[in-house]
Amino acid sequence: MNLPNVTLRQLEYLIAVAETGSLTAAAARCHVSQGAISLALSELERVLDLHLVVRSPRRGAAVTAAGTRVLADARRVVGAMADLGVEARGLSRQVSGVLTVGCYAPIAPFHLPAAIATFESAHPEVSVRFVEGSLPEIGEVLVAGRCEIAFLYDQDLVPGIATRTLYDQRPKVLLPAGHRLRRRRAVALRELTGDPFVLLDVPPSERYFRSVFDAAGVEMVVAHRARSFELARSLVARGLGYSMTVQQPAVSSSYEGLEVVAVALRDAVPTTPVVLGWAAGGPLTRRAQAFAEHCSSLFGAPRA
Repeated sequence: MNLPNVTLRQLEYLIAVAETGSLTAAAARCHVSQGAISLALSELERVLDLHLVVRSPRRGAAVTAAGTRVLADARRVVGAMADLGVEARGLSRQVSGVLTVGCYAPIAPFHLPAAIATFESAHPEVSVRFVEGSLPEIGEVLVAGRCEIAFLYDQDLVPGIATRTLYDQRPKVLLPAGHRLRRRRAVALRELTGDPFVLLDVPPSERYFRSVFDAAGVEMVVAHRARSFELARSLVARGLGYSMTVQQPAVSSSYEGLEVVAVALRDAVPTTPVVLGWAAGGPLTRRAQAFAEHCSSLFGAPRA
């Protein structure tokens, strides 16, 4: 984005309005008058020849579609300038500030707690926040600049996201403790034909699992759909079907304390690597770079 006549302060005011939802709250955050915020936004809109913010006495202020696109660049520019200021003060090795991390919801318990705790321990000047959602939701959050980096599956990513692979592993079949195949070291999907299937239904899980069934030459017939990983495991534990998972908890029981057995899949099927993603086209902040390196060390080793 070529911004020869745009000031850093105007961009900071735009970000404040977007995050607070009103000119009054943005003015309080930035320690200036509401009139200064309004004037700066009007000048920014004039320079860019875009309508960025809708102002309403009752509803506050809302960023337009054009404003949302500008906002993503504004966050990157402001973040880069903050890093530049740190270097200019001779603190180039210091990693500080607030880092917002996104995560695909079903894999969040496997990554966020460990990543946040160990990273904040290694970098006490950084405070980590997080958002979770479906892959499309987290992709949009990244592109819009509302988080700097995210844990994702390398599948159906929205355009404009760069990635780094953390690890890749084959899916496993989840069976109830009393299932006829529970003692097998590996099973083929054809051996489960006729058994009810429990689908983890958080986009794009269905697309991926259908590709697994297609590769094995088996039709996927869904008996139950679960919107959470633990509900899918609990349905399996109760004997209501079998399921499939890429991630495997350290515990082998459901919330009710019933056993869930994970068995390797014999078929040659597609995998879906876990990656770190960020908005392409701009540099990562120093704290995001440090987080990426930290997670590569923490999660990058091959998994069983």
